[in-house]
Amino acid sequence: MNGEAPAIKYDALIDLANRNNSHTLLHELATVSGKPGLRILEVGCSSGYLGASLMAKGHHVTGVEPDPGSARVASGVLAQVWNGGLDDYFAAYPDARFDVLIFGDVLEHMLDPVAELRRTLAHLAPGGHVAISLPNVAHGSVRAMLLSGRFDYHERGILDRTHLRFFTRGSIAQMLADAGLALDCMFQVSVPVDAVGTEYAMALDRELVTAVELLSDNDPSGHAFQYVLLARPSTLPHAALAQANDAVPVEITAPLRAPRGSRSVWDRLKVALFRKLLKSISARRFRGR
Repeated sequence: MNGEAPAIKYDALIDLANRNNSHTLLHELATVSGKPGLRILEVGCSSGYLGASLMAKGHHVTGVEPDPGSARVASGVLAQVWNGGLDDYFAAYPDARFDVLIFGDVLEHMLDPVAELRRTLAHLAPGGHVAISLPNVAHGSVRAMLLSGRFDYHERGILDRTHLRFFTRGSIAQMLADAGLALDCMFQVSVPVDAVGTEYAMALDRELVTAVELLSDNDPSGHAFQYVLLARPSTLPHAALAQANDAVPVEITAPLRAPRGSRSVWDRLKVALFRKLLKSISARRFRGR
């Protein structure tokens, strides 16, 4: 490599003062117990930027990272780093136990996230918990893209080309129940539709963005870029667990309102007419039953 630093795809600076951020929320949820010296397993630790913030608070962080370059960098800031997959790590350390498991935007990269959660939960110490962040495929940017007849993958973001699974608020609750986890609390990281479209070069049609924003005024999930949550093992029956998880409210750390002032009168009129048309169609269908 001629001494060059390895290229790292997923990297970030941690700003614990910004709560509308998945890394800050994961840090908070990982340490919610207030106990010192927590044993933490971070699955998909990348270069160790999140784990380093936890190490700085006196916790012991083990990272599992399949990318060699990222694992090499992480090994300089975390207590231990395994370059490889979870199966290989647990095969090498079958007795490993952790107080906290962190899955920060990694379950969507897994073919069977429920199986991976179950496998990892076997290494959770009594009283431990899990902190998870996941992208929301129902974000307004994806809705606007679908309205234009496209579903284009990108290098990063919600439609990262390496994502194998896609999640919404409801499917996250179901996945947790399938894994035997009770949802304790959930946060929404909010990002405006046009900001996501620009950041990830989604080439969104301005009028469709306006339509999605207006139609999502009463639906906060349209601005949900990520969901961040804390969950704990549960012995509830699956059906009861799924129902309980679905009922947990979502806390919005930074409520967003669509920038009405930036919309033209014509844009607003077209969406208002579209809304009226949808109501008319719905009413006719109801009367026809």
